[in-house]
Amino acid sequence: MRRRDNAAFRKPELVVGAGDMEKLAVAARFGADAVYCGSSDFSLRARCKNFSREELAFAAGYLHERGKKLYVTVNSIVHEKKLGDLSDYLVFLDGIGADAIIFMDMAVLSLARKLGIKARLHLSTQASSANSLALAFFSEMGVARVNLARECSLDEIESFPEIPGLTLEAFIHGAMCVSYSGRCLLSNYLAGRGANDGECAQACRWKYSLVEEKRPGEYFPLVEGLEGQGTYIFNSRDLMALQHLPRLFAAGVDAFKVEGRIKGSHYVAMVTKAYRMAFDRFEKSVAAGEEFVPSDEVVRMLGSVSNRGYIDGFYTGAVKGDGHNYDSAKYIKTFRMVGIVTERISAGEYRVAVRNNIVAGRSYEFVCPTGIFEVGIAMMRSAEGDIRSKAVNQKEVLITLEGAEPAEFGEYDIIRERNSD
Repeated sequence: MRRRDNAAFRKPELVVGAGDMEKLAVAARFGADAVYCGSSDFSLRARCKNFSREELAFAAGYLHERGKKLYVTVNSIVHEKKLGDLSDYLVFLDGIGADAIIFMDMAVLSLARKLGIKARLHLSTQASSANSLALAFFSEMGVARVNLARECSLDEIESFPEIPGLTLEAFIHGAMCVSYSGRCLLSNYLAGRGANDGECAQACRWKYSLVEEKRPGEYFPLVEGLEGQGTYIFNSRDLMALQHLPRLFAAGVDAFKVEGRIKGSHYVAMVTKAYRMAFDRFEKSVAAGEEFVPSDEVVRMLGSVSNRGYIDGFYTGAVKGDGHNYDSAKYIKTFRMVGIVTERISAGEYRVAVRNNIVAGRSYEFVCPTGIFEVGIAMMRSAEGDIRSKAVNQKEVLITLEGAEPAEFGEYDIIRERNSD
């Protein structure tokens, strides 16, 4: 059994996903140790905005300047015709100084070794590593880190022996998939979009009813659903395993991953902030020899982002019936983001990218790494300098705050309001 000695404490790594440069910057500002992202090529999130090669090169420098790491996803299944492109892409990633390449296809491992790629190789959860023999094999093949299969229980992880040179990673927060380690064929059959090629249509979130072959158009609701609504038979709740951090860490998990490359900037900021606070609290509790208990503030923060209701995944055993939401595929959304700070112009004055309506004279919550502050907007101007009472279609506005500003406000901070519906 892997048990970590508290005297040799090494802070766990917080790894956060980002779908574009804004979210990467948000993750870095709010406390991620490493950010994982990808381009549309060879990535399992081909339909999100993603990064161009130029943006990946910029992202590597941006994160390294701030003491952070860049992990690039190359985790789709690689078909024969793409092998030449894959070689070129791996050489490019090595050239920009990517810290790690996340992969599932053994072609990536083979080519990386032949090309002498310096970036560390991290095995994706899609490879479904769930036993000690697999871990030892991949370590021998040059893999530096294995992201464990999501189906591993705490008992199983605790039984894995320590393998010198190999670190373990586990998901701690984010959406769950109804297919084993995310390898789904529903999207292929129902929408013609291959999930294993990065084109997932999220068919598991669709509304399903029973239809009898000879009575087309007659929809029969299933017993789990409300009358007339059908049911969402594949619709898993989201993972939140914060309470298992001490046990996972003691079992030898070095890095904890937050899923979210297709999430918004508000989600990335709040979840990163919450886990940064929790990880720092955990470090202090270990140093003091005290039991780690997540703070109420952190739990509230995780509840404030869009979610489908939380479960602790497979860590305590097989997911049972209450692990799925049979009523709705809609997200629980307590807050909505109305803007993001793009520049601090002067004391109390900011340039803001507008994401929802912003009204002058109203108070909003400003979220920054050190706190959440309710602040009023005294005046708002368009980018051209015209005074505005409301920002509806503007891409950006200049805002002046009421009273003294908290010193912490800065670029990539989030402005949000509570949802009224």
